Amino acid sequence: MPDDLKSRSIAALGWSAIDIGGRQGIQFMVTLVLARLLSPADFGLIGMLSLFIAVASSLVDSGFGSALIQRKSVTEEDKSSVFFFNLAIGACMALTVSLAAPWIAAFYRQPILLPLTRLLAWNLFIGSFGAIQMALLTRELNFRTTCRASVVASAVSGIAAMWMAWRGFGVWSLAAQSLIATSVSTGLLWVLHPWRPIFRFSFGSLRSLFGFGSRLLASGLLDTSFDRIQLAVIGKAFSAVQLGFYTRAFSTQQVPASVLSAVVSRVTFPLFSQMSATQRALKPGVRKALVALMIPTLPMMIGMALVARPLVLVLFGAKWLPCVPYLQILSIAGALWPLHVINLNVLVALGRSDLFFRLEILKKLLIGAALLVTFRISVMAITWGVLIVSVACVFLNSFYSKALIGYGLRDQLKDLAPYAAVSASMGAITWCARALLSHLPAIHLAVAVLASAVFYCAICHLLKLESYRSLLGYALAVLPKRQVVVAS
Repeated sequence: MPDDLKSRSIAALGWSAIDIGGRQGIQFMVTLVLARLLSPADFGLIGMLSLFIAVASSLVDSGFGSALIQRKSVTEEDKSSVFFFNLAIGACMALTVSLAAPWIAAFYRQPILLPLTRLLAWNLFIGSFGAIQMALLTRELNFRTTCRASVVASAVSGIAAMWMAWRGFGVWSLAAQSLIATSVSTGLLWVLHPWRPIFRFSFGSLRSLFGFGSRLLASGLLDTSFDRIQLAVIGKAFSAVQLGFYTRAFSTQQVPASVLSAVVSRVTFPLFSQMSATQRALKPGVRKALVALMIPTLPMMIGMALVARPLVLVLFGAKWLPCVPYLQILSIAGALWPLHVINLNVLVALGRSDLFFRLEILKKLLIGAALLVTFRISVMAITWGVLIVSVACVFLNSFYSKALIGYGLRDQLKDLAPYAAVSASMGAITWCARALLSHLPAIHLAVAVLASAVFYCAICHLLKLESYRSLLGYALAVLPKRQVVVAS
């Protein structure tokens, strides 16, 4: 990797970590307050709408944002054409979701979903104004600007949501939080980024981007639909309360897994795209990214599964205890998330959205089959289905990495084996703390987390594991290198 690109990637990784970590940290603290002020049913109502809003959001982007990031060079005409297209689709999707609101409310037999859906539909149109700025900032590895916008938006929307929940607005607090966050973030992107559209629109530009973007759009729609369809099925087949417990477990599990994966993925996609001229040259970078992600993810997710009960008691309160079994199973599935993210980023960076789409079809067939088998049994059965499918998808996602860059699942597991062994040993320590201190949830949680972290780091250090030492060096280098890059 050229020195300039290496410096930019380290700076980007640092700012990406600050951005996503800060935003998710604020959101998590806000959620702790909201979980005590609101009921599980309030969160379940929002979960019922997630499928429709998420699918519409995927259509607004239409894959053009990723196409702009992946392409070697783009023109002002390309950018402006995508911008105006996004606005038009955003308006259409907002109108479509609003018109579908009566049907959605009738489907779930929840009248409150009618006005709630129409309010959240505005998010689609407002968000379309900032999609190009976000894509351009990602392409430039400029996560400092996105950090400023997203952290401020999270703080403002979180404060507003907590105030509304305290004043008794219920589920409307969650809806307002989403709408305010999108509005503030979009407005700040326009203030902080200098790009402005020119009044030119070219169908030729859209066609040139559509070949790559269309397959990502189709893949994104499949992924979003099947990812959220579980929430729709739980909400329909069971209740808003049960869905609230499941979404609490899912969102809690997502905090460490998704934050770490998003931090690295945001950097690796544009970085791999710039390094993709020689496919085999990608292997060292992919290996480093995968191992770097799994080093913290494995122990955190295994630890979360083992301390799920005291974690829920301390953070959310006793009324959320029914979500503990879901959290334990989903945490194990979350430990595999980096394997999915990095392998798929290889395909996108190499421009192989055709293979990406093919994989998505196969995986969604598996998800659909698992859901058909489990949804009539229980929410727990659905959760076990998620874990089983996640394991199967590891084999599918890594298949093309072997063919394209010579780094298949066997090599990946070999690189990860030492950290898996240390994580398993750490899990035994956590289990012992559970047996000794189960009657004191707060102390149990604190002791388990501290002992596990110290044990894991100490063993990795004593064994002189190369990737662990390299990751520690990069982590220590991020701040000073970031300052040098920014100053220049």
